[in-house]
Amino acid sequence: MSANTSGSRVEKNNEASTSSSAMAAGHSNQRRNADRVSEKFRKYVDYDFSKMKDTGGGFIVEEKAEAPKGMTLEEWRAKNKDARAPYPIDHPDAPKCFECNTPELDFRLYNWFGTRVCKECRNENSEKYSLLTKTECKEDYLLTDPELRDEEVLRHVEKPNPHQNTYHNMMLYMRYQVEEFAFKKWGSAEALDAEYERREEAKKKKKDQKFLKKLKEMRRTTRAEQITKKDYGLHTHRWSEPTQLPNNMLSRKCEICGMQTEELAFG
Repeated sequence: MSANTSGSRVEKNNEASTSSSAMAAGHSNQRRNADRVSEKFRKYVDYDFSKMKDTGGGFIVEEKAEAPKGMTLEEWRAKNKDARAPYPIDHPDAPKCFECNTPELDFRLYNWFGTRVCKECRNENSEKYSLLTKTECKEDYLLTDPELRDEEVLRHVEKPNPHQNTYHNMMLYMRYQVEEFAFKKWGSAEALDAEYERREEAKKKKKDQKFLKKLKEMRRTTRAEQITKKDYGLHTHRWSEPTQLPNNMLSRKCEICGMQTEELAFG
């Protein structure tokens, strides 16, 4: 074999090696550029459709859902269960908003109360679609415990008490539903207001009667400053320092004859 032939083969091998290295470097650069583009792209999209799955029921969900920090996956799924739509938005039976007829509802309110309202209309009619506690329903609309516990009468949802986790769960109601039931129960909004005023007047009257009863008892036990007694004769009472009693009452005792009085503490 000649030296020229050997040298030519070496040159060809070197050229092939250099070409392979260049191609490998090119592919590596392409991968890095693709990764950088993909990373930049993720910043401008809300969902990564490569990780999404079509359920076939009108919903697209993530195959590997991750719960927020501090919450288990089961808790997170349970929390978001109430926000699921009963039908796809374009379904002919999809519920529509009471106010604007859009199918894009606030599905938490729909699933809790059957309320068909979108978030925009809910915000515009915040008073109508606000939530009431059980206490507010009883005090403001004069509803009873059995009525508020009956799901066929009024739908409600139970939520943890925000003030103290050891308290009983709060029972929340939709305001317009409570008003509709209360107006039907009492006859009208005016009749409800009249009943409310009557009860408030009855409470005030009862409170006044209780005060007058205390005042009458105080007058019964209180005597004139000067009285005639067999053992002490005519004298002026010398009262001790007052002693605090229950129900905002005070007691005093005469240091001469031992007479005791009770009086209502004012101020």
